[in-house]
Amino acid sequence: MCRQLLRQLLYRLLRALGVLLWLAAAGTAHAYTVEIQGAGQFSKLLDLHLDIRRHQDDPDISDEEWRRLAGITPQQIRELLATEGYFSPVVTAELLTEGDQRLARFRIEPGAPTTIETVDIRFHGAVVDAYPQRVERLRRQWGLKPGERFTQSAWSDAKNALLKGLLVRDYPAAAIRTSEARIEPEQRRATLVVEIDSGPAFTFGELQIEGLQRYSRAMIDGLNPIQPGERYSQEKLNELQSRLTDTGYFSSAFPSIDLDPAHPQHVPVKLNVAENQRKHLGLGLGFSTDTGAGVQVKWLDRNFLQRDWRLQTQLELNRETSLLDGALYLPARRNGWIPNFNARFERSTTAGEIIDKIRAGARMSTPSRIDERSAGIAFFADNQKLPDGSVNNRQALIAAYSYTRRRVDNLLTPRRGYVASLEFGAGPKGVVNEANIVRMAGRATWLAPLQRNWQSVLRGQIGQVLIADRTRVPGDLLFRTGGAQSVRGYGFETLGVQQGGAVVGGRVVAVASAELVYRITPQWGAAVFHDAGNAADSWRNFKFVHGSGIGARWRSPIGPVNLDLAYGHATSEPHLHFSVGYVF
Repeated sequence: MCRQLLRQLLYRLLRALGVLLWLAAAGTAHAYTVEIQGAGQFSKLLDLHLDIRRHQDDPDISDEEWRRLAGITPQQIRELLATEGYFSPVVTAELLTEGDQRLARFRIEPGAPTTIETVDIRFHGAVVDAYPQRVERLRRQWGLKPGERFTQSAWSDAKNALLKGLLVRDYPAAAIRTSEARIEPEQRRATLVVEIDSGPAFTFGELQIEGLQRYSRAMIDGLNPIQPGERYSQEKLNELQSRLTDTGYFSSAFPSIDLDPAHPQHVPVKLNVAENQRKHLGLGLGFSTDTGAGVQVKWLDRNFLQRDWRLQTQLELNRETSLLDGALYLPARRNGWIPNFNARFERSTTAGEIIDKIRAGARMSTPSRIDERSAGIAFFADNQKLPDGSVNNRQALIAAYSYTRRRVDNLLTPRRGYVASLEFGAGPKGVVNEANIVRMAGRATWLAPLQRNWQSVLRGQIGQVLIADRTRVPGDLLFRTGGAQSVRGYGFETLGVQQGGAVVGGRVVAVASAELVYRITPQWGAAVFHDAGNAADSWRNFKFVHGSGIGARWRSPIGPVNLDLAYGHATSEPHLHFSVGYVF
């Protein structure tokens, strides 16, 4: 029955798509027809930039204007092909008129491409004597090598990368003196010359702050990774900005220095901040295919007790969870670590299991989002009720350490890079713990563009609880999976251990996911994916279950929005998933 419903749903979607495509085609009445023969791989480039293509749907275009556009098209084709390294194409044009039908036909013979014969990169400035090895490394990393086809985009990218190699470290005033691409079309060869001046090496000075009124300077100084006298680094400026915006105290923070080559030493770091309000009440309504409709209330005091302490409380109610949470964040210590304390009460009803949970703890964490570390201690206690009437009370005291490494081009809407995290926790048998508990977990997400419009997304997760029996470990330390951000095609956390008519957490978990996204536009994309994973009591009892499907992707201002239709192979049922962002 479920398979029949899935087939009917897919049939209706395909039929609706076909109708839309037919209507779109029927509603398109070109004023004239354009044929471009011999363009090959450059067809998309020409279609995008030729004037005669852009005006093809103008119903009022005159015959005279049509002929004018056709007359300038051969030259435009030559100019566009020149950007791709073809400087001597042969372009012929033919105009035909039959009644009201007008046809412009262009035939292209691109010829052989122009290749790079020699590259001459000359460095000037302080970097030549200070870092000769760095100069040679930049030469080796040059993007256009002799023998490669010359293109305008690759030429621009290579120069920008060369300059960036100096700007981001030590030499923020570096500039390209001259650059020349000498093209010899008849010989089909190009000679490239670039002269770059590093300028003097800069060092940081004292921090100067503008816009600070509600909060103390000491809080900013505790987060500042820059020491006066150290070498200039754009990464350090970015880290300062990231640390401050992540605190929630500031809506924006912009650090910069004056790039005066005459005064490069101990240059003051100017920090302009825009403060958030001290107190904030947030109300939210939401919906998730994992937890259904929900309401959320947040209260935030960013200067609790006038001590730059940040108090954050949250009440959340949805189909699966009732949650009351509170956290107190203290200013960063001199070593850069930020202490915080938290407490939470939660009731969850998932896959037949009802759990009342209490969690309280204290931890220290680093402010860096690039290499984030956290260490602390936490107390867990829960009361588990199962449909068969069984009740289980569990508690544990665990010391834990975690490390997260982020190497992505954008933390909110990444296109490439990876995020990987490791967690380790342990608690000895004693006053609180009924048994020795060791818990390890790892997670990684990798994004990579394959071609211009394609992107791959790979995810992996693995975890295990050692020594202690499952019945003596609180639910928050066990593993379940399934849902929009794990194994699609199954309900939220419905993959785990069967017990007493419910699905409960297991001692081991593993998840693997592969996704291929095609970018239809810069904002919209379509995806195909396959997920596999499960949770169990031991690796001996572990068995992967699979889910496959298709999805829509939208690069929204708040992050990637994902709508997926997945088929669970183990249940033979379809499942609709909605989520925002990636699991990092």
